[in-house]
Amino acid sequence: MSRMNLNDRKTPTLVLGLTIEQHISCRGKDSQGEEVIKPYTLTTLDSDVGHFELVIKMYPQGRMSHHFRELRVGDYLAVKGLKGRFRYKPGQVRAFGMIAGGSGITLMFHLARVMLENPKDMTNVHLIYANVPYEDILLKEELDSLVAKYPGRFKVYYVLNQEQRRFIGI
Repeated sequence: MSRMNLNDRKTPTLVLGLTIEQHISCRGKDSQGEEVIKPYTLTTLDSDVGHFELVIKMYPQGRMSHHFRELRVGDYLAVKGLKGRFRYKPGQVRAFGMIAGGSGITLMFHLARVMLENPKDMTNVHLIYANVPYEDILLKEELDSLVAKYPGRFKVYYVLNQEQRRFIGI
């Protein structure tokens, strides 16, 4: 596993070189001091130079959540990668359907950005994104921003498992 400083200002041109299908694994310690390794999909692209971002859903009793709660600016994070086998070629299909639930949105968000932000790729993207309560929708602002930026090419359908808000579509 490699280590990356969470406050690394010395690499403003850093590019990880991840392709769509790849993810990284982060290593840490849970509240009992046991080692935990968990995979994460980056939400940034190689066009987001100098940094990378992860979406991490924090669970009160989550083993890896404990490790992330303990990190402070300037700490190091053990990271290993690149893993994954999914292959996508720009323009491979006319339309691409996605279904995600909860924190599974990160790969779909990453893939949607890759398709939409590539000027040579005219793929239409449709995403069904399910959560239990409305408050659990991750990356909602970012998804809505992509819908506004790529009207007609990107559609998101939010599905909730609570009676008072059964379906929200954009």
